Amino acid sequence: MKVFTENEYSELKSVIVGRPDKANWPKGDIYFDRLIQLSTYEPKLKSGPVPEQVIKQAGEDAYAFIDRLEDQGVKVYRPEIMDWKRTVAGLNHVTTGMHSWSARDLLLAVGNMVIECPTPFVSRQHEHMAFQEIKNQAIADGCRWIAAPVARMEPAECVIKDGKIKLTERYPIFDAANVLKFDDKLLYLVSSTGNYAGAKWLQNVVGSEYEVVVWDNVYNFAHIDSTVSVINHNTVMLNADRVSGEILPKFLKPFNKIWVHDCEASKFHKFPYASKWIGMNTLTINPETVFVDSVQKSLIKQLQDYGLNVIDIELRHSRTLGGGFHCMTCDLERSL
Repeated sequence: MKVFTENEYSELKSVIVGRPDKANWPKGDIYFDRLIQLSTYEPKLKSGPVPEQVIKQAGEDAYAFIDRLEDQGVKVYRPEIMDWKRTVAGLNHVTTGMHSWSARDLLLAVGNMVIECPTPFVSRQHEHMAFQEIKNQAIADGCRWIAAPVARMEPAECVIKDGKIKLTERYPIFDAANVLKFDDKLLYLVSSTGNYAGAKWLQNVVGSEYEVVVWDNVYNFAHIDSTVSVINHNTVMLNADRVSGEILPKFLKPFNKIWVHDCEASKFHKFPYASKWIGMNTLTINPETVFVDSVQKSLIKQLQDYGLNVIDIELRHSRTLGGGFHCMTCDLERSL
């Protein structure tokens, strides 16, 4: 299993696609509890197993997605099925798990290296176990697979301030989904799921081969891939509700920009773990082709008018489970 990927747009050759199986909303995770506390949606999300109907429908959509990926010549790998309702003891925590639907949340593939990232979610700090077989194959074929120091999440490490979660800077904390790859640059979003210490640690790990570009004061809630999507080597799709041309990183200013002013508010089961902007969470498999949720009719037309080949697949529970096409995948190999 070859691992080599330096951007989000070159021809995709192999990828991990996550699973909804045995998904669970965790108990005992202080960060998750505070994140839900900040939601303005009522009623709040309760801990416990995700309903079987949700898992069934999400699984069907994932298999339809996989079929289309394989039609495009992409090799697909899947995590093992794990029982995320099981209780696991960590440093100072006893918690259940969440799910492996969003494979990109915790695994960052850069060059021929995969990093298990220091997530603030205590309930997901053992999620890498589901990827053990993939990890073994990758290492056997020369991949540098490393694990970041585990984030020790205590009450003082994730303080609610001004309606947002403020992370400690005592040690590195970030999800892989805080990062987008632009060849020799890694765009790193500082937010409630990524701190400055994480950016510094990542720069030390990747060395001089890549520059970690820190982007802050943009979107404080979580990940970067509902704010920016990479289309090709000189084109990005931008969330016009969050971003303006003035606050773009310097290296992105010359790029062609597709401004998205709204997304369809797709349905969800009881609680929206993601906002409507999960519709921007697309997957580019080559510079001309992008996967988009079929409910996003206006976005699909906008991308087609731009000259792109759009493959639309239904994702009925992207908002329920908090992951669109980019979230639920981790690219392993892209062409040079």
